[in-house]
Amino acid sequence: MLAKVFQSEPFYAITSYNFAVGENVMNFYLFVATVSLAFQLGVLALLVVGFGFKKRLRFRLHGIFMLAAVALHLIIIGIVMLPSFVAITILEKPPVLIGLFAPFHAAAGTVTAILGVWIVGSWRLRQSTKFCAPKRKFMRATFILWLVTLFLGVIFYLILNWSLLFG
Repeated sequence: MLAKVFQSEPFYAITSYNFAVGENVMNFYLFVATVSLAFQLGVLALLVVGFGFKKRLRFRLHGIFMLAAVALHLIIIGIVMLPSFVAITILEKPPVLIGLFAPFHAAAGTVTAILGVWIVGSWRLRQSTKFCAPKRKFMRATFILWLVTLFLGVIFYLILNWSLLFG
């Protein structure tokens, strides 16, 4: 279905009401984007709860929640975001705003994901915090970059789906 939409319709047709066909062709894409956004908000919840465990000195639970957040984030990147990025920026010539915004969001997200994997991977479910404690500054920077990337993702979601969401 994705290939059919990209071959037969201009870019705007996948992000708004298709007057030629008389139906909203974006329902599937809006659903996928909304589910992806919901999962990213779930990742944010995992990060906040995990941070709470760190504050209570429950470092193993903190690490487990961070591992779950990174794993869920990587799954969403692989299943939704990467295919969407290819579809929006490579298979179709997008409008300038989207063409400029998507690679910036993708680059920030890639750096965040790599840092998350590096931090969680260096811990590897160990009881000791001696492997993680030296990475505190990287953890904070990764969380801040992740928040910025999430904010950019929400803006990107609104740019792509504004007409469907708000008429």
